[in-house]
Amino acid sequence: MTQNNYEYPTFGPDDDDFHDHVLSDRWWETETNWFSWCVPERKLSGWTYCQARPNASICNGGAWVWDDSSPFEWGLPYHANYSGLQLPPRSERDMRDFEWPNGVHTKTLEPLKKYQIRYSDPGAFELDIVFDAIMPPNPHPIGVAPFYKGVHFDQAGRVTGSMILHGESIAIDCFAVRDRSWGPRPQGRPKKRKSTDHDQLSGTGGIGYSYGTLNEREAFLVYTVPTLDSDQVVTGFLIRDGVYAHIIGGERKVAVDPEHGWVRTIDVEAHDDLGRTIKAHGEAQSWFFKGNPGDCQMWWWWDGVDRAVGEDQSYVSKRVREKWISDARAARG
Repeated sequence: MTQNNYEYPTFGPDDDDFHDHVLSDRWWETETNWFSWCVPERKLSGWTYCQARPNASICNGGAWVWDDSSPFEWGLPYHANYSGLQLPPRSERDMRDFEWPNGVHTKTLEPLKKYQIRYSDPGAFELDIVFDAIMPPNPHPIGVAPFYKGVHFDQAGRVTGSMILHGESIAIDCFAVRDRSWGPRPQGRPKKRKSTDHDQLSGTGGIGYSYGTLNEREAFLVYTVPTLDSDQVVTGFLIRDGVYAHIIGGERKVAVDPEHGWVRTIDVEAHDDLGRTIKAHGEAQSWFFKGNPGDCQMWWWWDGVDRAVGEDQSYVSKRVREKWISDARAARG
């Protein structure tokens, strides 16, 4: 077994609810709830994302759907992103069965495992899906980028149900990821950093988030800290032959479009705390582009796995983005 000095939080059924009781009185204390899904044959992906700021009594978020028709947010097949909505008082909200003011309704069917997500914007977009986890929540290690001070977990699962997009009914049966977090935003960095800290070594900031899921037995997810040469993998998880473990190190290399800067390919090499390694190659299929370089649906191949579907979310400093584009133009010749 590989040495792992990380400290990981643990979770119980109460963590499906809001965490106002453990948050400080800081204005920017934040809690989030995110679900994703995809229809790979149409290169279509979607999210619901809900963000609460209980000390400010506001909430944000909504729903997004994108495909390969346009890489820009205003050209997405559907998006509704609300800001500054009134958050109901604590006595009137329980995330285990809660309709957020942005229209997303989340309901716990089985604690820390199974959830129903609904959304209704008649004539534009409607969603009714069930997320059924294939693994326990994977905790983000305490004090590690990007969640230095908050609590966070990621969880892969199977998503089934349907959506109605501009009148068209589309079946959903895929593997995807959800996540949850609570704590201060922005996260900030420790006041005293060791010389080995990943973000100090990079001197650039930002974050990379890549994942792919084939089925209940094969999946991975990595968090990375971008540098000018390659991203350093700081945490994540690997499921291989049905056995789950924490990823604790590695690197990620990103190739972008030489003109626009959005992701084209990604190569990940990482290892977990069982001593296993993964070498994954990903190719972007459709983009939810925010320009830095943004989010995309990824198809992945690794170690005998053929076309696992997932995503990449990359947000980097200006220096790193310019270096990636420069490298892409040089490779083009």
